[in-house]
Amino acid sequence: MSDFKTIMNPEALWGELYEPAVKKVNTGKGLRVVLFVSCNCGDIVLKTLHRFEQRYPDRLNIVGVATDDPVDPQARITLRKRVWNYYTPEERAGLKSKIIESCMERGIPCYTGAVKTDYFRKMYKAWNPEALIMFCFGQWLDPFIFQYPVMGSYNLHPSDLPKKIGAGTQPFQNAMSNGLKTAPLVIHQITDLIDMGPIVGVSSPVNITLEDGSYPSSILTLLEKITSVGGWMCTQLVSDIWSKKAACSTGAIEWIDFERVLPAEIKTLLSKPAINNLTEMYTVPAHPLLK
Repeated sequence: MSDFKTIMNPEALWGELYEPAVKKVNTGKGLRVVLFVSCNCGDIVLKTLHRFEQRYPDRLNIVGVATDDPVDPQARITLRKRVWNYYTPEERAGLKSKIIESCMERGIPCYTGAVKTDYFRKMYKAWNPEALIMFCFGQWLDPFIFQYPVMGSYNLHPSDLPKKIGAGTQPFQNAMSNGLKTAPLVIHQITDLIDMGPIVGVSSPVNITLEDGSYPSSILTLLEKITSVGGWMCTQLVSDIWSKKAACSTGAIEWIDFERVLPAEIKTLLSKPAINNLTEMYTVPAHPLLK
C-alpha cells in the first residue's frame, strides 16, 4: 500500500481518516464527486471513475471516499442484515483494506467512521462535493449529506425497485422470495426514505438464476453479477452530470435511458445464467468514454 497517514479522532465514533502521503493532482476544473462505497462493487466504481478522471481531468474530481468499517465492533453499519453477514471476518477485513488501498494509491482521502457527526460534516464541507454517489454503503445518510451536493445525490441498488421489490438491506432475498428470475441494477436519488427516491436509471434485466432455473447457493454471486455493470452506469451518470454542469444548470439528473445506451454485448452478458463459483468475477466491457 502507498504511504499514508492515519488520523484517529474520538469524534468519529469508530474508524479512521486515511490521508495519502501523495495527493492526486487537482486541476480544480472537474465535477467534484464524493463516493460512499464498499465491497468489490464499490471498489470497481472507485477504480472506474478514477480512470475517467485521469482521462478527463477537466470533467471529474473525486474529492473523497467514505467506506464501511466491517471490522470495528463499534461500527453501526447494519452488519448482520447486509451482505457483510455472508463474508468471514478475514474477508471483511480484506474488502475494507481494498477500498483504503485503492484510495491511497490514487491520492484520495478515505474515511471509515460515522458520517452523522459534526466531525464528518466539517470534513464533508471541506471536500465540498457537487455530486454524491453511493454503492453498498451501510450507514443511513441524513439530509445535510444528501442535500448538500448541488448536482444531486445518487444510490445504486441491486433490486427491482420499479416493481417495488427489494428496497432495504436484503434485496437478493426479496427477489428470490418473490420468485423473480431477473433483477436490474437501479440508480435512484437519495432521500429520507431508504431506496425510495426518484429512479434515475435501470439496467437491462440481469439473470439471477442458474442454468437449471434454480437460485445460486450463495447470494454473493448475485451481488457480484448484478453490480458488475455499476462502473459502466456510473461512468454514464458522471458524464451526464458533467454535461449538465457544463450547461450552467444545477439539480439532479432525472433520467438516463440505460436500455437504450447499454451495448448489446453487455445486455447479452447480463442475460446469461448465474454461476455458483464465488471465485469468478463478472466483468463487462468498458464504457465507450474509457476505451
